[in-house]
Amino acid sequence: MKSIYYLTIVFAFFCYNKMWSQENVIHVKTLTKNFYGNGSVAVGLDGTVFVNEYGTANPDISGSGTRIFSVTEKGEVAIVSEKVSGAVGNALDSEGNYYFNNGNSYTSSDFMVLKDGKITKIATLEGFSGDILIDGANDFFYITSYTHPAIRRVSKQGQVEDYAKDERLKGATGITFGPDKDMFVSNFTTGKIFKLDPKGSIEELASIPIVYPGYVIGYITYFEENLYATGYGSNKIYKIGMDGEVTEFAGSGEYKMEDGTATKASFVTPNGIDIDTKNRRLYISQNGNGKPASLRYIDLPKK
Repeated sequence: MKSIYYLTIVFAFFCYNKMWSQENVIHVKTLTKNFYGNGSVAVGLDGTVFVNEYGTANPDISGSGTRIFSVTEKGEVAIVSEKVSGAVGNALDSEGNYYFNNGNSYTSSDFMVLKDGKITKIATLEGFSGDILIDGANDFFYITSYTHPAIRRVSKQGQVEDYAKDERLKGATGITFGPDKDMFVSNFTTGKIFKLDPKGSIEELASIPIVYPGYVIGYITYFEENLYATGYGSNKIYKIGMDGEVTEFAGSGEYKMEDGTATKASFVTPNGIDIDTKNRRLYISQNGNGKPASLRYIDLPKK
């Protein structure tokens, strides 16, 4: 009887471990194919995903895209607007208002809000603007810049000031809050990720491997003590701990679109990324180098 009892316990333990390991295997999946949303990603409170169509770059690096898309959790695509110009960066506030940078070029960009179906300009910023971070408690927006070594702080009334200035910030695209209101910024051209404390002091947290010089890292998002970053040039997704440790999270590095487990799946210039915290799901856009790609997602294991 004892031997049967012990065998039962061992078998149950084996089955539990197998189920646990299967549930915690990372898989990359496709939400919708032939998708033209190749820019920044923002997830709403209801799980709706918003993606800009930057399009392809013109000589002044302005984008050719004209649309903003919304995508449901089931992959149903709708056009939110088709009257924008190479929209870059996006953010949603608690009321569902959608913010983005329009008409980006070497010269200038317009910081806009889409509210109640109407697009309104908040401010014009010098140079090519990147992603947008909302500080809801203080009614400010923080915006990175590809062409200027500064993070801009913009009020809802359109007042613009430099929040942090540093040559290392030139080329920055992604921006997100981490723990304790620390801010993290990713540099598209150098692959560096910087940490800024609430006083604006800057220190380097990590560096993403450079595979394609000048096209290293797209956007970043934060979830449960880790940053997740798109390896634009390496075709991989990286996880970065708060101690600066960089690990390859997903992607074989091959330039193709293939679903599967983290190490076998592949991407085509992954670019935008954001987290649906409620459903523990990462959404990832792909640039596609001028061709429609796919909107991908990764369900994160439960703790």
